[in-house]
Amino acid sequence: MLDISSRQQLQALRLNPLNQLASLKLKQAGVAEDRAVLPIFCLMEWGLAGGRFCSTRRLPQELLRLRLMADQQAAVSYLLDNLPGGLPQLHRQLLRMSPKGAAEALLEVLDMRLRADPRNPYPLS
Repeated sequence: MLDISSRQQLQALRLNPLNQLASLKLKQAGVAEDRAVLPIFCLMEWGLAGGRFCSTRRLPQELLRLRLMADQQAAVSYLLDNLPGGLPQLHRQLLRMSPKGAAEALLEVLDMRLRADPRNPYPLS
């Protein structure tokens, strides 16, 4: 159960343009959103459930870790900070994609982040 400050943080993050876009992609796919989870993570989980994208066993584990972090701003920052091309480019790219393509693109961002993280002994297939 989320405390009040966590719920407020979650609601504020839901207004972020990337989460709004992820919410739209979920609606286009006919997927019900989990209101306790940021849309970006819901879309990525839906993409994993399709089974086509999974370069390593670590990817689902790390996605779950991000989704469950108490500080969701830190989770989003981990995923998106120092993004090659920047966030506006990713946003434009995702707008043109199908829901499945957008989910896979976000999963590729996480995969790239995990490969670049020196604290992560990656890849562990």
